Amino acid sequence: MPSTWKVISIEKADEKRFLKFLDGDRILHIFTIYDMTFMRDKTRVWASFKDDEICGYLFEFDKRIVHTHGTIECITKLLRYIDLDEPVLVIEPHHLAVVKGFFEPVEPTDASSKGKITTYLVMKTTAGTFKPLIGHRVKRLGIEDINEVSEHLGEEWEKRVRDAIHQGIAFGAYEEDALVSVATVPEIIENIGFIRGVYTAPSLRGRGLATSACSALVKEVIALGREAVLWIAEDNLPAKRVYEKIGFQKTEHVLLGFKARRLQKKNSSF
Repeated sequence: MPSTWKVISIEKADEKRFLKFLDGDRILHIFTIYDMTFMRDKTRVWASFKDDEICGYLFEFDKRIVHTHGTIECITKLLRYIDLDEPVLVIEPHHLAVVKGFFEPVEPTDASSKGKITTYLVMKTTAGTFKPLIGHRVKRLGIEDINEVSEHLGEEWEKRVRDAIHQGIAFGAYEEDALVSVATVPEIIENIGFIRGVYTAPSLRGRGLATSACSALVKEVIALGREAVLWIAEDNLPAKRVYEKIGFQKTEHVLLGFKARRLQKKNSSF
């Protein structure tokens, strides 16, 4: 008997089943879980079903970023639902050939990347692999530290640290009593502390400040009984070395990211 296929838009009534599917691999689906949990009004999701089982999905955030996950058969069907002409795409490596039938890679999503596509490694550390290296004064940041973040690191990082203070965890590292490096987990998601912001003032890079801030952050995440997870561009060697030094290890997951341009208009026939 031939398989039956269908694609549906995930609405409120479907979310429980879809989130259960994502829960099968929280590390791979961490951005989807995060955005559906905390920014649902900016997300659109289409899931592909084969014989009533989810085999893949397409996730759009803020009308500009699109993630694809699942089998090639599913992704071929789902790509037709993208109505953006210049999306930022995040895909699994085996999707690339199919995606190139719809979109042309234009620019990598990380400036350190060689070529037009960024390869992301998904890394994690746990209590068993973590090796903290703290060579500077560090502190868990509170709302009383916001002005200093703005003064030394700028308005963008003031906002990111403020959000992490309210909903997650933020740590800072100091050089001569000045707060010059930060590391943040915006929210704890189930058993994962997802590190989404590490930054050091440009004039003070290379002194181990990010290593200290990140070590203190991960130490707190592990103390809470969670795993620390992050994405890193494969070609961002300085950052990769920092994370490897403190015990982050590659997971089985690799993702590709790039700014894209449509080659053909979407085809609504299936």
